[in-house]
Amino acid sequence: MNITIDELENEIIEELLNFETPFGLCLKNPDSMFTVDDIFENWPPDISPSSEEPYSSVNPIKNDSLDILTDPREWLVTDQTTRRQRPPRLYEFLILLLHKPHYASYASYKDRALGLFEIYEPEKVADLWQQVKNRQSSQKMTYDKFARAIRWYYKADIMKKTNARYTFQFSPKTLAGIIIDENNNITINSPV
Repeated sequence: MNITIDELENEIIEELLNFETPFGLCLKNPDSMFTVDDIFENWPPDISPSSEEPYSSVNPIKNDSLDILTDPREWLVTDQTTRRQRPPRLYEFLILLLHKPHYASYASYKDRALGLFEIYEPEKVADLWQQVKNRQSSQKMTYDKFARAIRWYYKADIMKKTNARYTFQFSPKTLAGIIIDENNNITINSPV
């Protein structure tokens, strides 16, 4: 069964998203006063620093469960079709996470050539994913929900099934779409 990334993303959103959020309400009620485009139109949100913070250019995400302060803009990806920056899809988030050395304590490749990686801090990775997606949900993203979302990618052949706990693998076609240039910039071409 072939499934597009947009169809897959919609299935994931429907399963995981709390419908009390503006995005969820938009999906649930297409006649609502705002659209998905309205929600992401001004992305990223204005994140100018406050005077008491020691950061000069950004206001990093602060979360007590995260060990590392995160700049939301470091996670943006450029959409291949529209050439606009947007938050990453889950598989794009995983690729970016694995290629950021300061997150090596969260997850790393076991075999980069095969796309096999292990998550060492599952709850922190799930929490980081919730922060990167900027979910305005009252429900906390747990590792169980996060892993369930990854399993949706098996249908689209973006991820391959593994038998080890906290271990995942990108499919060969997903790996073929990851391009790293000489400046260590990552380009992710859609596998679907």
